[in-house]
Amino acid sequence: MSHRTRRPKAALTAAALAAALALSACADAEMGEDTISSTQVTAAEDAPQGQADDRIGVQRKPFEVNEADPLVSDKTNGERVEDPAMELSYKWQGTSYAPNGGSVVVVAITNESDAPLPEDALEPTLRYNVNSTSNPDMKDAKFVPVAEEAGVDIVGLDRPLGPGATVNAKYPFDVTTGNLWDAEFTIGNVTFKGNLNN
Repeated sequence: MSHRTRRPKAALTAAALAAALALSACADAEMGEDTISSTQVTAAEDAPQGQADDRIGVQRKPFEVNEADPLVSDKTNGERVEDPAMELSYKWQGTSYAPNGGSVVVVAITNESDAPLPEDALEPTLRYNVNSTSNPDMKDAKFVPVAEEAGVDIVGLDRPLGPGATVNAKYPFDVTTGNLWDAEFTIGNVTFKGNLNN
């Protein structure tokens, strides 16, 4: 009979211990709620837009642009070209027909900085020869900044380009690809020059 009396005592002890732990947990939860409700975390209101880090109160350094002579490159075969004034590199990806007319220049942009590249930092231009190689006459192509008008999904950057990120950016212009046999596409401080109909 001694075994029968031990089991109820053991069960009773286990139940009492479980109840004590449950009450202890409730008390901790109530104290934790008080602690949580009394703690306020706010972000700095004076932080420039696009400069705040994921962690509250941490500021990223701004994207830097230095003074440098522009670079002219004939590397239209996909080789990386470093921007001399910004921590960016570009790879020529080619041109194609724009669905709504004209052409679309595609270039891979890599942000090699520790700061995000603002989406409006790059203003590309395209010039093309309307004459002959012996007597060139360079004309500016009109940039088409609205995606719907150009018939593309996104024009350029639609949001800041994060550190280490690469994007294939599309830039539509109002010139046919056939006219790009002698052309200059400038982005940042790099000009891709030559036959850009590729």
